[in-house]
Amino acid sequence: MFTSLRIRLSLSLWIFALIFIYTSTYIAHALPATAIGGSDKIGNACDVKEGVVGKCEIERNCPDLRLQMQNLGLTKVDVKSCGFTTYEEIICCPLPNFTSALGIFNTRNEYLDSDINVNGTKATRGNFDGGQERKAKRACSLLDKYAEPFTVPHILGGSPVSPGEYPHMAAIGYATINLQGSPYEFRCGGALIDKRFVLTAAHCINRPDSRPIVVRLGVTDFNSADQMKNVVDVPIANLYPHKNYRSLEKYDDIAIIELQRDVEYSSLVFPICLHTDSVDPPSNAVLNVTGWGATSVQTRKKSDVLLTASVKIVPLKNCSDTYQRNSFLPTQGLLPTQLCARDPNVVGDACWGDSGGPLNLIVDERLRKMQVIGIVSAGDGCAGPTPSLYTRVSEYLDFIEEIVWKDL
Repeated sequence: MFTSLRIRLSLSLWIFALIFIYTSTYIAHALPATAIGGSDKIGNACDVKEGVVGKCEIERNCPDLRLQMQNLGLTKVDVKSCGFTTYEEIICCPLPNFTSALGIFNTRNEYLDSDINVNGTKATRGNFDGGQERKAKRACSLLDKYAEPFTVPHILGGSPVSPGEYPHMAAIGYATINLQGSPYEFRCGGALIDKRFVLTAAHCINRPDSRPIVVRLGVTDFNSADQMKNVVDVPIANLYPHKNYRSLEKYDDIAIIELQRDVEYSSLVFPICLHTDSVDPPSNAVLNVTGWGATSVQTRKKSDVLLTASVKIVPLKNCSDTYQRNSFLPTQGLLPTQLCARDPNVVGDACWGDSGGPLNLIVDERLRKMQVIGIVSAGDGCAGPTPSLYTRVSEYLDFIEEIVWKDL
């Protein structure tokens, strides 16, 4: 009798527990969620991080959260908590319309006209008297206001780059006869420096039989279906090689590409500042070269994933001696308009297909603040004892400013 009673009591407890669990779950999903500390949390606007806005929502009501995090370059740390319902956390759900939160602005006109030529002159080099500064510096100070933390690298021996890590990186596409694959062949790189202009090497655009037709922005992996949903392909309007460039020489290897339309800035598409100091950076400066170039000297197969490699500046005299020993010295030797860099460990380097891409001086890695100090120009092999040769950007500021910010 007592055994039967214990069994009945045990069954009653189990039935009660099951009813309680079922009822609690039903209420949690069927009734409106109420936030602890007030019911006004859900639907409120919130800041995911600087430049990215969101809306407070229960996680299960935040659509495509993982995809939005990837597109906006967010990590789990960035997705903050708004509070809690009785049973669930309310998160700051990032909104996909990031560009309107960041702001669309034109560095050539809207934000810079008010400071135009304050001393009435057209000086274009160095630091100026009368409070005037270079157009390139003024444009850079504007971009610095939008710097934000990044928490989530043709490069021989390079490391893969995360989306948004180098948002200025551009791939330059040429027409291809491959009817089964991509309509473009990407053979050079470049750096977005303004809403409508890309900096690259003159030898990338100067062949009359093979002119580039498109610039690709916003992706690091051409094989990623998710990334390619956000690809920005912009047709080319005009090409501006430096007037002194000669294809048989390695001098003045710099050019500007003008796009047919302005691009919209986002966490995946954003310009880089120009390095304006003609002096080499200190030996401890962090320099990365980026590109989709060859990853193997033997096969010369180009990468579909953007890669980066760390390099160090080599003094011009030392670099010249190395080129001379290897019988690869240009006709006039190496000039101050050029600079050399290599990986001291002889692992990573610029290689075939990286031409025109930027040599990035990292100013603040956390905020993704960088300056393009050089443009991949030439070299004697890849990842060997001879440093790669770059065009020194600071020596061509007049050329760049006259085209990109000519109305400033």
